Amino acid sequence: MNNPDDLSILRNLVGIFDALGIAYAVGGSMASSVYGRVRFTQDADLTVEPFAAKAQQFLERAAKDYYISADAMRYALDHRTSFNINIIHIGTAFKIDLFIRGESEFQKQLIPRRRMVRLSENDEAPFAVVSPEDILLLKLTWYVQGGRTSDRQRDDVKGILATQQNTLDFAYLKKWAVVLEVADVLENALKELT
Repeated sequence: MNNPDDLSILRNLVGIFDALGIAYAVGGSMASSVYGRVRFTQDADLTVEPFAAKAQQFLERAAKDYYISADAMRYALDHRTSFNINIIHIGTAFKIDLFIRGESEFQKQLIPRRRMVRLSENDEAPFAVVSPEDILLLKLTWYVQGGRTSDRQRDDVKGILATQQNTLDFAYLKKWAVVLEVADVLENALKELT
């Protein structure tokens, strides 16, 4: 599903998080490809627990293989906004977008609800990946925030719903869709399934 070299780069980075005891979850198009239709991606998205106390250790361990703006990372950690940190693998320019987990009730449950999933048939060990319900809700939110025009987000939502429809927790989805103000978009996507 994903380029083995890209997965190796991602595994190296999450290994640093694991070694420092910083919880993470793979999200974005990699997560939606796992639970829905496979889509080519040129980057990876990671949500991580706040790690201000370990930021310097992280920078020191990652500096050999990755370009990371220390200022951008500190800003994201201090402000805990949706601001993301671009991490670039030095040897390949593969990009990993790092999102510091926010403070909303929905954001706080992303890491505890993650699942261990293999991102490729040849992958030796699983990655922690955002749950199918949560990636679906995130995709719906991004779709609405983008003016309801992104075919990519809409297609990812349709793919997840079609592939996971027998295993999704619909009570959870509907509850959080109301809270996140995406209930109408979810309902429209569900109607298209029938």
